[in-house]
Amino acid sequence: MKIIDARGIPCPKPVIMSKKFIEDEKEKEFTVLVDNLIATENLSKLAEQMGYITKVKENSKTDFEVLFTQNGEKKESKKVSESSDAYIVVISSDMMGVGDEDFSKKLLGGFIYALTEQNHLPEKIIFYNKGVYIPATWEDSIKDLKFLEERGVEIFSCGLCAGQYGLKEKIQVGTITNMYEIARLMATYRVVKP
Repeated sequence: MKIIDARGIPCPKPVIMSKKFIEDEKEKEFTVLVDNLIATENLSKLAEQMGYITKVKENSKTDFEVLFTQNGEKKESKKVSESSDAYIVVISSDMMGVGDEDFSKKLLGGFIYALTEQNHLPEKIIFYNKGVYIPATWEDSIKDLKFLEERGVEIFSCGLCAGQYGLKEKIQVGTITNMYEIARLMATYRVVKP
């Protein structure tokens, strides 16, 4: 069985390596070695999209084996036409604009609240870089995000970013994702970036 050693390789490269392997080699079964739990979760999401199931074996806190087995049930990505009014909101900072820090943070909190009052909600809201502080620590905005999630808006936070800022276990709303998926979504939808 083919083994892809992606230990020590930062996100999103293990996902990209695995996707290319699936497309090029068309193997029914293979294993990817990674060194962190977030990578196993990202690989499992890729597997679902590509028609595979995964089984994760944890050898230690820094040694994981992800077994991919083809099941033929490829998850279709949502297609968005250029004329579609679907959009996503991408937040990469804990401030809106450039100016006084406290005021800029209040503006961003106000923007998130204003999203809850829109007639046409975004499909998704993505947080990366210092934006991951919002779904982890901003209590008022977390309430607003939960309200939006209840109405069908998907909330995503970059796992690598959450790890960088020590927030991985503190994210209170939505799910963790990876930069490969963030790039795919930003290329698919109209992006609103406050």
